[in-house]
Amino acid sequence: MAKLKLDNLTKSNIWTISESELNQMLIEGKKKEGFAENETHYMNIIHTVFDIQYFDRDDEKAKARFEAEQYDLFYAPSDGEFNAVAIRKRKIAKITDLTLENVSHLTPEDILALIENNMGTGWQGLPLAIQDIIESAFYVDVASMPEAAIHRKGGVIDRRLADGYEVLEIPRGSWVEAIFVKLKPKQEKPKFSFKGASYDDEGNIKNDDDDDDDDDSLDIDEKDDVTPNMDGDDEDDSDLEDQEPDIEDIDVINETSDDDDD
Repeated sequence: MAKLKLDNLTKSNIWTISESELNQMLIEGKKKEGFAENETHYMNIIHTVFDIQYFDRDDEKAKARFEAEQYDLFYAPSDGEFNAVAIRKRKIAKITDLTLENVSHLTPEDILALIENNMGTGWQGLPLAIQDIIESAFYVDVASMPEAAIHRKGGVIDRRLADGYEVLEIPRGSWVEAIFVKLKPKQEKPKFSFKGASYDDEGNIKNDDDDDDDDDSLDIDEKDDVTPNMDGDDEDDSDLEDQEPDIEDIDVINETSDDDDD
C-alpha cells in the first residue's frame, strides 16, 4: 500500500494511521507549497479522528495536563511560541461512536465488546442505524435458544465458530441470546473507463446515440432501394389492377359451373 500523505487523506483511511505518523505527515506537509491554502481542508479531516493541541514545550503545566489526558507529545525544532504539539487519537469506546468510515477498521471482537458494554441491549436493542453501520462491514447472525439447546454439541454455536464467526452470549433467564459476527471480505471499487468525446465540424460534442440513429435510418433507406421484385417484374400494383382477365379464363369458369349444376 502506498504511503499516505496529507493530500490523499480521507475520513476513512485516516483511521489507519497513528499519532506519530500524523505528526510526521504534518511536518512534511508544512514544507510543501500550498499547505496554508489547504490547511483547513486537512484539519477538517484530521479532527474527525484526532485531537490536536499546540503549546510551548517549556510550559510544564500544559505538558503535565496533556500527558494525564493520554496525548502523545511531539516537539518541533522551532523556538517559537508553539513549538510542541499534543496529539491524541480518539477511541471508539461506545456503540454510538461507530460510523461508516471507522467500522471497517475494527475486528469482530471489537464489535462484540461494544455490544456487550451497551447496557445489555443485545443486537435487537441497537438502533437500526447502528445495525446498518455494523452490517456494512460484518456478517451478523443472532440466535435465541434455551441454554442447553444452544450449547448442544454440533449445535448452532459450534457451527458458527467453525464458519469463522466470533460469538457473544448474553443470558436471558433460562435462554441465551448468541450474537455471531464475522468480517466481510473487502471488495475493490469498480474501475470505469470512459470513451473520449468526438466533435462535429463546429466543435460541438457529438452524441453517439444520434450517430446510431442516423446509421439505422440510412440502413432502412438502403434496404428499400435495393429490395428485389420476387416475381422478376418491375410492374406496379396499379398496372396489375388495370389488367382484365382473358375470355378463355371466363369460359373455363362457366363450364365448371354447368358441370356442377348437372
